[in-house]
Amino acid sequence: MAGIEFVDVTRVQRGMWRPVLERVDLRVRDGELMVLTGASGSGKSALLRALAGADETISGRVLIDGKDVTELAPDKRGVSMLAQGFALFPQLSVRDNIAFPLTMRKNSQKAVAARVAAIAERCGVANYLSARPEALNFDLRQRAMMARALVNEPLAVCVDEPLAGSGVPMMMRARTPIATLQREFGVTMLYATCSSTDALAIADRIAVIDRGVVQQVGTASEVFERPETVAVAGFVGQWPMNVIPAVHRDGFAHVGGLRVKVGSAQAEALTGDRVLIGLRPEELNLGGDASIGDGSTGGALTAVAVLIRDDGREYLVHARMDGPDGPVDLVVRQQRGAPPVRGENLLITANAAAAHLFDAGTGRRLPD
Repeated sequence: MAGIEFVDVTRVQRGMWRPVLERVDLRVRDGELMVLTGASGSGKSALLRALAGADETISGRVLIDGKDVTELAPDKRGVSMLAQGFALFPQLSVRDNIAFPLTMRKNSQKAVAARVAAIAERCGVANYLSARPEALNFDLRQRAMMARALVNEPLAVCVDEPLAGSGVPMMMRARTPIATLQREFGVTMLYATCSSTDALAIADRIAVIDRGVVQQVGTASEVFERPETVAVAGFVGQWPMNVIPAVHRDGFAHVGGLRVKVGSAQAEALTGDRVLIGLRPEELNLGGDASIGDGSTGGALTAVAVLIRDDGREYLVHARMDGPDGPVDLVVRQQRGAPPVRGENLLITANAAAAHLFDAGTGRRLPD
């Protein structure tokens, strides 16, 4: 097993006007499960391919266990790469799927059989070696996939959107055995997913990527509770943070009837008079006390209900309000009660003490 380091890595794909990876610096610890998350096209797969050697970079270095592998051929790097979906060949048995990386290297049949039997036993698919992938359930297909990734004892494993197109419900994704097997074997793994909820559920650490740039690296709690950029705030979480443009004036961020205190250090860090207020859907409430309270922070927003989504336990209200620069969309997460109707005028109070403040010019978090 080995640690991995990307040093100032940049890649530009032919025909694209901007880099798919732009000066990426990222360190993955030995034995760590690092989850790369971001929207489709953000650069997650490109980073995996740069590690595996499937794509060339135009600058920077890739190191595995301290060794510069930037110029090495893919088969010399010791990296297993699993593509999107369950990464199993449907026409082959589980045995032949697991054996595939070994047979491609022309190992003896006896050695292949012994290694496949051993890894299948450890991964929990020894009783299904004769079956085709379509006969396996969600759990077993992932175990077979991991067995194939680990059969040649790689230094690192790259897993690219393993649940994409699988039809696996979101509620089952946290049960994936991938993370369990990764920790059991102690293999270093980079796991790419467009689902930040998947990332929050399984990662040792998360790297959030937006437009080829690593925005933030940290544990699930660090990334969720203290997003460093607007890109992270607006992406991470089952229901990402509302980002509301406001005007900085007299030491406060003002929007509608809401105002949030801007500290002196925060004011000094601003590049203009625009502030972005970040509030998670559960920090907004329909109705309530709209008074300022202590005279410094609080108030309410007025909006119009656009869509109400009711799942039987709670409901989400999608609303639209007027901001300083145009319409702003909000999501309000509410417990049970009488939901509004579409087109209804809403008074939305905010837990302003839970607000996150960002500079509108740079998108960076203002100092706490």
